[in-house]
Amino acid sequence: MKKLFLTLLLLPSLVMATDFKTAVSGKKLTFVGATCAGVSFSKNGANASMYGEQGIECSPDLSLRAKWINNNTAMLVEKEQTNKSAPPRVFVMQFQSLNGNKVVVKDIWVGWGNHPDQIQKYTIK
Repeated sequence: MKKLFLTLLLLPSLVMATDFKTAVSGKKLTFVGATCAGVSFSKNGANASMYGEQGIECSPDLSLRAKWINNNTAMLVEKEQTNKSAPPRVFVMQFQSLNGNKVVVKDIWVGWGNHPDQIQKYTIK
């Protein structure tokens, strides 16, 4: 009886577990309200590109490699050294929820200074 109760208690969390790496690989995540700005992931999830709002053209601003820490957290690291005296830029995206083509991500601050983490909302295309 205890096993059955424990299974029923844990069942919602097991069903709600989402493999975000699989869900976003090969997709572009665009900030809600933007036409271009966001991030895209390669089909295998190993690379990513960041986009800014650039008017008519929508081309990547920053090329990144993606290191998936687990199924809902990706660390994105700048691929090309643009500043010889600075470390690469690093972004940590912790995926919170997926509802249809909408995804909520917690951007974890990993830079200099003390800044709060931010919740970002994206549309998957």
